[in-house]
Amino acid sequence: MNQQVRLACVSFSHLALILAWRDHPELTSEAVLVGSCSRDGRGIVLAASAAAQAMGAHIGQDLRQAELACPEAVRLRADPIRMDQLREQLRAALYECSPLVELTTDSQVYLDLGGRDARWATEAARSAHLGRSVQQVLGVPPSVGVGQSRFVALVASSKAGPGRVRRVPYGAVADFLSDWPVSMLPLPPRTVERLQGFGLQSCGDCISIPLPDLQRQLGADGLTLHRLCLGQDSALISPWREAPPCGVRRVLAGVVEDSESLRFGAAELAERLAAKLSCRGRASGRLRLLLLDEDAAEGVVTAAQPGVFWDEIEPPAPVATAEELLPPILSLFARARCRALVIEIHALDLTQPPATQSPLWAVGGARSADIGRAAARLAQRFGPELVWRVEVRAGHPGDIPEERLVWSPG
Repeated sequence: MNQQVRLACVSFSHLALILAWRDHPELTSEAVLVGSCSRDGRGIVLAASAAAQAMGAHIGQDLRQAELACPEAVRLRADPIRMDQLREQLRAALYECSPLVELTTDSQVYLDLGGRDARWATEAARSAHLGRSVQQVLGVPPSVGVGQSRFVALVASSKAGPGRVRRVPYGAVADFLSDWPVSMLPLPPRTVERLQGFGLQSCGDCISIPLPDLQRQLGADGLTLHRLCLGQDSALISPWREAPPCGVRRVLAGVVEDSESLRFGAAELAERLAAKLSCRGRASGRLRLLLLDEDAAEGVVTAAQPGVFWDEIEPPAPVATAEELLPPILSLFARARCRALVIEIHALDLTQPPATQSPLWAVGGARSADIGRAAARLAQRFGPELVWRVEVRAGHPGDIPEERLVWSPG
């Protein structure tokens, strides 16, 4: 697995605003305020369009104050149920791209793109697929940034713009951040004011100052500033701590240090995952195993750290039943190289369940692809010698099967 930290930041319009545009497409370029109620019953701005923000509205603002700032804005009410549904759809699409996903707000997510993904030969192809997957769910183009840290990925996403991907390779971070204003750095306002008072307006200005001088003037914030300008901030991914949309999660009673011990729970995980697939009426074309040790299970993580392991397998045909799921799950456990406290099995690339064998015998009742997938499943479960292919010998007019038919291993 690739040990380099590669994080992606995906930014998009607020989910509440996206739902409002779906209901009222004529408001896409208009000033729109989507309101919600706070815990004390006061109306607040949950989402505001770019036109409304240009007039002075912002998220979290008192709704009455926003209305005074934007008297011409269209005011709508958020639908929490539909937002939850859209959030779950987005989460499912993100899990297809990475096992470590963090939804920071309803307009921004972080993913870990470290590690191997056999579907994409390059990081560029993988990040482009990520953007397309998010756009397919939301209906609006996101901006995607990829870098060696959260801050670099965030800046790359801001510079990319909707519908584009900006990747920052190792060795080019300082040049990439050189024009980023200090006013947009995650530092205390007093520190930002001091930097501007010194005439330091960008990361490029700050990186020219020796680190001892920054620390002498700013204390601990000086070291933080230096690391930010070099793209070396240590903030990682704080992933969801619950089962994926179509998957199972198991927290063990204690840490397991060998993959052989994990195999004892494979049958239970296969049965639970089969039940979830059955409820959806789907089969899985790709399975993912994620293991976390005791440190990774509670804190922020990346795929590059020793306490995180993930791998994927593509069965010869989509799997749906516990009997079909068990062999690939056992294969994933056999590859595991990590102490494990938390086990997750993700069912990905969901598709229609494969046809059962009985309809395949009816004349015209199945396509050749269905028959091929059924044969592949039989070969996987019982060995390749069980499946044979039969063909009619070319130019043989006789009716004796032994002479007319040719049999070969399937």
